[in-house]
Amino acid sequence: MPKHFLSLMHYCLALIFLFITNQTGAQSSDYQAEDGQNQQIVLPVRQICAGKPWPQIVWIHVHDDEQTARQVAIQTLDNLEQGCLVDLPHGGQREISIKNINVSYHFDPNRIFTISGRKKALKCQQGDCNLAMDQLTQAVQQLLNRYLHQAKLIVAIHNNHANGLSVLHYRPTATKANDVRQIAINPDQNPHDFFFVTTQQAFDFLSQRGFNVVWQDNEKVQDDGSLSVWSAQHKIDYINIEAGVGHTSVQTTMLAAVLNYMHTYYLH
Repeated sequence: MPKHFLSLMHYCLALIFLFITNQTGAQSSDYQAEDGQNQQIVLPVRQICAGKPWPQIVWIHVHDDEQTARQVAIQTLDNLEQGCLVDLPHGGQREISIKNINVSYHFDPNRIFTISGRKKALKCQQGDCNLAMDQLTQAVQQLLNRYLHQAKLIVAIHNNHANGLSVLHYRPTATKANDVRQIAINPDQNPHDFFFVTTQQAFDFLSQRGFNVVWQDNEKVQDDGSLSVWSAQHKIDYINIEAGVGHTSVQTTMLAAVLNYMHTYYLH
């Protein structure tokens, strides 16, 4: 029997498992990083749990305009009755905007995890820009210390648009080629549906199952402050499930593959 057919059967079974309905419903708890002077929430973090968290595994969703990713993650947790999602709800926008009596600024929440990234990402419009950087740095450190520093595996869930990011941007002659150590492209898959990983282990596991996969070059990648860069710097296994907006069934299948990966290497 062809390998790709076996793989398809495997993930169809995974889909059936994930969509078994139940009455659980994930529960959320808020964690708010605040400025002591203005009680300004810089990173509106909440943890959504459907049961006992997985040890040293973190799922995270940072861009509030990527609704398909959040919905798929929460639905999956509900069906599993286990695990948590770290979520940053901020008004349905890609960037987070802060405005108070002292300062006004905005930033991409996936470009703030390193010092170099924060310096580039923070767009200070008016007021005390040093205060803005201090506020953001403090909030990021609290987020990292509470949820990410102890992780062995981080699973990020993202979406892209029809004219946006795709696996084709990482080909040898494309714009992001310098960030890539290895790439696997399946011509039968939509290029907007792909994994972005930081380890050979994850690359081999997912590419062998017929997915589009980009393996980040952890030595040469530009430090843009993204979570993939921070994870590589801290030797943490990182997998980004990147799928087109509205590609609910595909992103569910991709998340099923990651669950399989989790059980293979982390949940013995």
